[in-house]
Amino acid sequence: MEDEYRFLDEDDAASTSGTQSPIQQAGEFEEDEDADDFMPDAAEEPEDDFEEIDESSDSVEGEDEDDDSETEGPKTPRRVRVVEGDSQRGSSLGKKKHVQILDPMPRHKVKVPIQITRGGGGSAKAVGATPLRTRGVSDFTKAGGQELRLKDLFGPKTEDLKTILMTRDYWEKQETFPVRTPRSPRRSFFESSDTRDKEELAFKTWYADTGRDAFTRTQKSRQMDADEGVRYLMNGGPDSLNVLLGPVDTPGVYTLKQRAYLDVAEPFKEKRNRRGWLFNLGSRIQDAQWATVEDGSTQFLAVAVEQKSTIGTQPRPMENPKAPAFSVTKPFSASIQIWAFAADDDGWLDTSEQPSLQIVICTDWGAPKQFRWCPISTSDSLRRLDSDEEAHIGLLAGIWSDGRVRVLDVSCPKSHMNTSDTHYLHISEAAFEVSVPQTIPSCLKWLSGTTLAVATAMGTLAIWTLSRPETFMPNSNIAPRPWYYQRVSETYILTLASGWPSQPHLLSISTADGFASMYDIRTPNADNTTSIRGRTLCITQDWHEHTQSFIASDEHYMLKHNPIRRYYHNLYSMRALSSITRCASSPVQPSILIGGADGRVEASNPIGRITNYKIIPWQQTWFAHEWRGPVEKLVAKPAGQDVEMSEGGPVGEATASGSATAAEGNRIPESFLSQPLARITEGYKAIQPGIQHSTSSKKKTNPDIAVGLTVYEEASAVTALAWNPNVKFGTWAVAGMGDGLLRVEDVGV
Repeated sequence: MEDEYRFLDEDDAASTSGTQSPIQQAGEFEEDEDADDFMPDAAEEPEDDFEEIDESSDSVEGEDEDDDSETEGPKTPRRVRVVEGDSQRGSSLGKKKHVQILDPMPRHKVKVPIQITRGGGGSAKAVGATPLRTRGVSDFTKAGGQELRLKDLFGPKTEDLKTILMTRDYWEKQETFPVRTPRSPRRSFFESSDTRDKEELAFKTWYADTGRDAFTRTQKSRQMDADEGVRYLMNGGPDSLNVLLGPVDTPGVYTLKQRAYLDVAEPFKEKRNRRGWLFNLGSRIQDAQWATVEDGSTQFLAVAVEQKSTIGTQPRPMENPKAPAFSVTKPFSASIQIWAFAADDDGWLDTSEQPSLQIVICTDWGAPKQFRWCPISTSDSLRRLDSDEEAHIGLLAGIWSDGRVRVLDVSCPKSHMNTSDTHYLHISEAAFEVSVPQTIPSCLKWLSGTTLAVATAMGTLAIWTLSRPETFMPNSNIAPRPWYYQRVSETYILTLASGWPSQPHLLSISTADGFASMYDIRTPNADNTTSIRGRTLCITQDWHEHTQSFIASDEHYMLKHNPIRRYYHNLYSMRALSSITRCASSPVQPSILIGGADGRVEASNPIGRITNYKIIPWQQTWFAHEWRGPVEKLVAKPAGQDVEMSEGGPVGEATASGSATAAEGNRIPESFLSQPLARITEGYKAIQPGIQHSTSSKKKTNPDIAVGLTVYEEASAVTALAWNPNVKFGTWAVAGMGDGLLRVEDVGV
C-alpha cells in the first residue's frame, strides 16, 4: 500500500482538514468571480516599534480604506512605526515608506459585516478573522489534476486520500449492480472497525442489561388468531391484479391475488441467475425496510401498505379541510407485515423455499407512514436469549398517522420460525411513545443503536437516546423528553438522513422551501451549511457511505451528491427519464438504486464519477414498471390498434406457485380489458446516458413548439426502495410500486 500511493507522502506536512488552507499568492491561479467568497485574507501582525499618529488623518498603508465596519466609542490616538525599505509585496515594487500600526492600548470591539454568499452561508473572507465557523473549506482548486480534486473532496491528509483510493480500486470492476466475489460486499473503508465494535458492544450490553427488560415490562402485546388478525390486513385495493411478465416478444399475463407471490424466473425459459419474488400486496407500498440480522439463513423484510380508515367517508383528493401533512388522523386498525426469505450458505436468495408472512404487527394507531429498523443487531451476541422461547428480530421505530413516534421490540416465538404459519401480534401500548407539541413528526432516522432523531412539519428536530436513565422511567406516565430539541427550518422537513456509520454526528435535511441543510449535532449553531436551492420538492434522500456524500433528487431528473466538504456544491452521477421518487444506498457496497415516477428502477456505481469528473458513469435498468387503468376509462384511446373482444374469463391466473395461460390468437377477453393491468419489463443493457439531456444541445429550437412534459399514472411510480444492510446479504434489494406490487430480488452478478 505504501509503494502504490507513495506519491501522496509529499503532502504529509499539508494542513489538516480542520484548518484553513494557506492563502494563495496573487497571480498564482486565475481568479474568478467567486474567489473572494471562499479565500480568506492573511492576517498581518504589527511590530514592536511605534510612533504616535492621529487616526482622524488620512489612511495609511496597512489599513483597509474600504473598511466600513462600525467602531464603538470615540477615536483615540494610535502609535505607529515608519519604516523605509522594500514593499511588503516584494522588492520588485521599489522602496517606499511603510507605516506599521501598533496600539498598546485596549482595542475597541469591531463589528465585522457578515457577507451572505450563495448557499446561505457566510463567506470565508468575511468571517476569516472572527471566531465564527465557515460553511466549509474553500472552493475547488483553480488549477491541478485529479489529486487536487481528491484533496478538495476528501481531505488533504494522506490517510484521507488513501481511504478513497482504496475504495475506488476495490470496486473498480463494479459498474452498475453489485458484483459477487469472495471479498464483496464488505464494510466501508471509511468506517473504523474498532469504533463499530465498541458501539455494538455498548448497544448489546445496554439491551441485555436494561433495554430488554424495559421493553418487556412496558410494551403491552398479545397474540391473536388468524380470523381476528386478517381484518388488520384489509386495504382499499382490488382483490387481484393482472400483471404482464416475461420476454418482450412472448409475454404472459398472470393474475396475482392479494398477498400472493410469483417467482420472477417463472415467465422465462432461461431461469438461471434469476433469484427473486414478485408480490401483490393490494395497495400502494408505503415503506419497505430490511431488518438488521447479520447471522442465520433467514432475512426479514418489514412492509407497510396504504391503509385508510373504514369509519366514515374518506374526503376526496384536494377537498380535505385539514391538510393531511399537518394534521393527525383518528386511530384505526392497520398493520406492518414482516416477510421471511431463505438464503443458501453463500448468501444468495434461495428460491427453492417459498417466502412466508412471518409476523403481522397489528395496531390501532392509524396507518404507519414511515419506519426504520435499528442499525445494530442484537441476535448474534445475546447468548442468554438462546434458551428463550422467542427469537428477537430487532427494534423498529415508526411514525403513525395519529401523530406519534413509537419504538417497538419485535420478536417471534421460535415455534413459528420454521413453519409457514403467520404470527399475529397485537400491540396496544409501546414502551417508547412520544409526540411533538403543536406539530406532527414527518420523518425519522436512527443516529446509532440507541439514538433516534425525529423531524417535524414545523421545522423542528428532536433527538432521544434510549440508553439514558430518564428514557424508561419506571412507574412514570410522563413521556421522555428529548435531550436535543431545536428549530432548524422555517418550514416542513421532508427528509432526514444521517452520516452513520462513519459520520454519525452529521445530519442532512431537505425542506419544503427547496433548500437542503447539513448540521453537526455536536455544535449545530456554529457548524451548519446550506446547499443550492432546488425548484422542486426533494422527497428522497440518503447517505452514500463510499463517497462520503448525501444523495438526493434534483429538479432536472438527476441524482445529486453533496459531499460533506462541499455540501453547497452539487455533483451529479445518474440521470433518470422522470422525476426521481426514491433513492437508496447500501453501507456494504457502493451501488445506488433510483426509482422514478415512470416506474423505472436503475442502478449505478458513482465512485468513478465522483473521484474523476471526466468519467461518464454506467447506468443499468433493473426493471421498468407500468400501470394502466380500465381501457374504457382511459382519457386517450390507443390509436391504430383494433382490439377484438371476446367473452370469457381473465387471460391467465397465478397462485402462489404461479401459472398463466395465453390468449387464443388476437382475441382479448372483454373482462381483461375492463380491469387494470401492470406490465414489468426487464433485461436491459448497461448504457452511458451522460448527465446532460438531449434537449440541452446548442442547436436552436423552434420557439413556437413547447417542451413536452410527461404525466405518469400515480400507480406506476416507485414508492419504496431499499438495499439489504447486512454484509452477507448486501446484494438483496426491494422495490415497491404504487399499485401494490413488491419486487424482492438478489441482483448480485
